Amino acid sequence: MSPAMKKRILSKSLTHTDICKRLTIPTKSLPFLPRFCGGNALELPVRDDNGCSWTFVCCLRKTGVYAKPVLRTKDWRDYVPAKGLTIGDKVTFYHQEYSDDGIKVFGTVLPRSCYSIEVERAVKPSRTSGGADHAGLMMLKPEPFNAL
Repeated sequence: MSPAMKKRILSKSLTHTDICKRLTIPTKSLPFLPRFCGGNALELPVRDDNGCSWTFVCCLRKTGVYAKPVLRTKDWRDYVPAKGLTIGDKVTFYHQEYSDDGIKVFGTVLPRSCYSIEVERAVKPSRTSGGADHAGLMMLKPEPFNAL
């Protein structure tokens, strides 16, 4: 199988809702997900950066003016503690196609595709180096000056 180019389809810093309930997906990412084919849910098999397989169910709300995609609570909530995710961590989903290893249908080779997920840890402030102000910006405490 030849290497395929990874295309980023979604990158998001995790919020309280993402950690405690479900991963909300920006609507602009919908065109990069598999087609829902008239339904409101689909399975999204992904591999993490350790090669472990996860299957998330992506759902669209059934009512409302616009689609609001989320990863279903149960599947996502299994992933969060397994990876030790916290608010501010960033998850990125990628899509890859392998053109030489696809499914042949009536003489045409359809590329095999897969999805992957990567986690980037948020930088956490240490208790001795400062804290966050009301806007979430880091405020460093001045270090004492010791004269020689």
